[in-house]
Amino acid sequence: YLAALLTLLLGGQRAGTWMFSAGLAAHIYGLGLRCWIAGRPPVTNMYESVIWVSLGVAAIALIFALIHRARIYLLSAAPIAILGLILADMLPSVLNPNIGPLPPVLRDNFWLITHVLTITLGYSAFALGLGLGHAVLARYLFKPRSIDDKSQLHHLLYRVLQLGVLLLAVGTILGGVWANYSWGRFWGWDPKETWALIALLLYIFAIHGRMAGWWNQFGMSVAAVVCFNGVLMAWYGVNFVLGKGLHSYGFGGGGGAWVGAIVGLDLFFIGCCIVAR
Repeated sequence: YLAALLTLLLGGQRAGTWMFSAGLAAHIYGLGLRCWIAGRPPVTNMYESVIWVSLGVAAIALIFALIHRARIYLLSAAPIAILGLILADMLPSVLNPNIGPLPPVLRDNFWLITHVLTITLGYSAFALGLGLGHAVLARYLFKPRSIDDKSQLHHLLYRVLQLGVLLLAVGTILGGVWANYSWGRFWGWDPKETWALIALLLYIFAIHGRMAGWWNQFGMSVAAVVCFNGVLMAWYGVNFVLGKGLHSYGFGGGGGAWVGAIVGLDLFFIGCCIVAR
């Protein structure tokens, strides 16, 4: 992914695309081996979900890049995939890489595939939107004359967010069905359920606001970045900060100060973009 990113930045679109594809193939192969060893989908702890979401970001970006013939998808996805894999490799005390026995509630590969993979692919789409949103905002900040409300970048970003809303909505509904099957109720305002719903509503609100004319394309780019904090809370915050609820199999600890610092710096960047705009 890093080689692909550097090649794309230097203008080698075809070579960069092939390198990105090779990285994705290696990524799929490695995760496939883990699935074969564990005998289950690779999304039962934070370590696995970080690797899976990174793979989802890369796969969605490559598909969209081929459909729209836009290398900006790969340029936006590569840093996120690189960061995810580095974090998974370098933080074993926070992201435990061990393969252990599953709690009883997770011993159902059908629901792991349909619910967990779907909702985490929604996270992947929104993470790609996060990267693309940063690319758009950086253009507004450093090259304001090269972009306006009619730029194709906004259309590309909108398509990614639409996919994310679809996947997260379907995944949330499937989670309710699984909860009814496992716990005897469709919805119980568990922290994980609540924050998944909040994240979904944030993106629905952002997309609806664009369609209703409440904000322009620049505002939509800001929303693509800011709304990811809802996903971050549903994905990391509930497990590593709140540590409460029925989804205890994903709980862990550590990294809070770093995550908070990164979110703070990101909000500062957004503030600079808004002031400049």
